[in-house]
Amino acid sequence: MIRIICQIMKKKAGVGILLLLCNLSSMGQVKPEEKGFEAYQIELSNDTIDFFINKPKSTPYADLFIHIEGSYPAPIWIETDPCCATYDIFDRNLIPSNYAYVIIAKHTYNFSGKNKEVSENFWKKQTLDFRVNRVNEVINYVKKNIFKPRKIVAVGTSQGCDVVAKLGTINKDITHIGFWGSGGINQLTDFLIKVRKEVYQGKISEDQSVVIIDSLLNQFESFYNDPTPNKFWDSNSYLSYASFSEPPLESLLKIDIPIFVAIGTADQNVPVESAYAIPVEFMRNHKTNLTFRHYPNLDHSFIEKKSNGEEIDHTDKISVEFFNWVDEN
Repeated sequence: MIRIICQIMKKKAGVGILLLLCNLSSMGQVKPEEKGFEAYQIELSNDTIDFFINKPKSTPYADLFIHIEGSYPAPIWIETDPCCATYDIFDRNLIPSNYAYVIIAKHTYNFSGKNKEVSENFWKKQTLDFRVNRVNEVINYVKKNIFKPRKIVAVGTSQGCDVVAKLGTINKDITHIGFWGSGGINQLTDFLIKVRKEVYQGKISEDQSVVIIDSLLNQFESFYNDPTPNKFWDSNSYLSYASFSEPPLESLLKIDIPIFVAIGTADQNVPVESAYAIPVEFMRNHKTNLTFRHYPNLDHSFIEKKSNGEEIDHTDKISVEFFNWVDEN
């Protein structure tokens, strides 16, 4: 019997990551069928979409669950030594048996592979609209060719929140949305909030903060003036920053189906302050389809770090809460 030890990988240079590191007995390629998935492919004029569906065998399935992951450019399962790492954070045993579960490989990547250098073609298409359209294509393919879901539940984590928010404005078949680990405002503002928090914490002075923030504002202007995939800052392209700076709150407010927002108050990637804009704006607009959860002491990956060094992963607990919420809404 292979023993699996999992932990959550920390943030990499400005890129939000929810990535499970699982140490197994040997290194090797991970095949979809080994994880209970069937592979599908959609050929488009400007893209090839590889997606994978887990169909439960214990009961006829009627509903569809889709996870839209963050920005990390990698296969779903990364071949390491010892094997392996994954951004597939959901425990299959906690997904109700009436759901088929879908995950989508990132552009230019597949189910399994080595953590290679990111291709130029990836960055050319790493935009909000491109990612939204890919998920939309998968949903439409499943409905037409595999089965017609009664419910379609889509959860975005980290950058996937931006995707699921905009997706909810164009795909009217989605019945429930999870928005986990992101704020509601322009993501570039998060960098400025972090600088101000360092002032409040006594790490830098007011004068230092002004210099840093002025430098950041100049950098942000460069993104908008030259949104190219060939220039990079903090491990991301100018094009990606410009595209994903569209405030997801603008999309969330256009959606009338139930929305479940989850964020940890100790999130090191997304200041929790930017998430609080979401419930306030829903109140101002008299919208009642939002459930807002802010979890004390949890980080971007819903990990609680104890003072004694112990780390407790709350992802499974939140997953159970989420699916109970779906049943009630």
